[in-house]
Amino acid sequence: MTKFLLIVVAIIVIYFVVRAFARKRHGRTGPPLNEQMVPCAHCRVNLPRSEAIEVTGRFFCSEEHRRLGTG
Repeated sequence: MTKFLLIVVAIIVIYFVVRAFARKRHGRTGPPLNEQMVPCAHCRVNLPRSEAIEVTGRFFCSEEHRRLGTG
């Protein structure tokens, strides 16, 4: 029974090591964790500032909402 538990623990450790290596190799995906979120001036949905459309200090989530302005 002890051998079985050691094998299971070894497999789990190997899995996490390989997963961490693959994540580091491929880089992070998604927006940075510390990126500022801004609300859309039309629908008030929060989105990362880098994805927002800024017009005269106001942020919009899409081109359509930019055209519509504040509703």
